[in-house]
Amino acid sequence: MAGPSFILIHVFGNVRDELDRSDRGKKTYSGWLREFVSDTPQRLTEIARLLDLLSEQGWKMVGSPYDCDVMLERALVRDVAEQDLRRAEIWDRLATVASPDDDGHVIWGEHPEGKPAAPRRRRRVRRPPTS
Repeated sequence: MAGPSFILIHVFGNVRDELDRSDRGKKTYSGWLREFVSDTPQRLTEIARLLDLLSEQGWKMVGSPYDCDVMLERALVRDVAEQDLRRAEIWDRLATVASPDDDGHVIWGEHPEGKPAAPRRRRRVRRPPTS
């Protein structure tokens, strides 16, 4: 059975994360911020297009670990999912938008929060007999 793969896309981006990711020392923060703000509408449009394309490829949106992210899931192993996206010519667009895992892979092999916890079973509590 193939394990699920995940794609995590950071949608809104908060300035702190983006500042940490930006190439340090090469730009001034004020220049970078102007560029980031002008780039954001194009980024959101690209994300919307990618979501349409990914849903056509069988990816479905699932709950994200964070409110500002979009997470997609598909029941394929990471390598097969990557090959499918390369064949569909979505890979290059996805690589510029998706948030990579710690190893730099765009497609996550595991759930970003670790394995999602199964719902807890409620123990049935027996009441003492009434007298």
